[in-house]
Amino acid sequence: MNKTAAVLWYEYKMQLQRPALWGCLLAASLLAQADSFPSAGNLARLEFLREPAYFVYRIMSLDALLLLFGLSFLLAGRFPLDARAGMRDVLMAAPVQKRQYVWGKLAGGFLCAYTVLCLFLILNTAVYAAFAPFSVSLPACLIALGRACLACGLPASLFTGFAAVSLAGVMDLRLCYLLAAVFFGWNASFAGSAEAAPCFLITAGDLSRLLWVHPEWRFTDTGSILANAAFLVGGGLLAAALPFWKRSFWRPE
Repeated sequence: MNKTAAVLWYEYKMQLQRPALWGCLLAASLLAQADSFPSAGNLARLEFLREPAYFVYRIMSLDALLLLFGLSFLLAGRFPLDARAGMRDVLMAAPVQKRQYVWGKLAGGFLCAYTVLCLFLILNTAVYAAFAPFSVSLPACLIALGRACLACGLPASLFTGFAAVSLAGVMDLRLCYLLAAVFFGWNASFAGSAEAAPCFLITAGDLSRLLWVHPEWRFTDTGSILANAAFLVGGGLLAAALPFWKRSFWRPE
């Protein structure tokens, strides 16, 4: 357990020291503010923008997708980088087991993605509450923020972190990037409606309806919400299992 935690901490620390990660957070935040900041133009364009729950729902379902897309590219190179830099050989020479190494890397990727996503939600909600030209309910902001971090951010980060780190360890890195671009592009093309959304959506799936529901789109399909959660959590865990199935990934055991 201590060795897994050591790999996790190393991975987490290395990721948070990357300028590209903070650049990704800044770019996604600027886009979120341009799209949803309560300016006169946005208030005229978005009729529900005065509701904190709607603001959090909007940046989670739309702008957080760009953030996770960028993070997937940054996280994907972790296993290949260890192989190129000789770090894996160093770890193999130490009494570190395959499961400790793999779970440490996967957990570090997930924790990094979740930390950055929560920072994204917190920072943008703070700007909304501080600079909105109308009175904003602090409890309403905190409730919406808590729901977004737990109900939507946690499974989305788990899926993104586990899948990005794991897939790049078992296939060609360029193919991994291509698959990520196609999958995130398909997610970005989805337009919301009153109908149940496909369960394969990362941030705009029916889990996001726990944050806010259009008053004219009464949604009571609990099964669709659970399906979205099952895909994100189950898909992330399934991806995490791939390095364990690939015999050539580690030394003979």
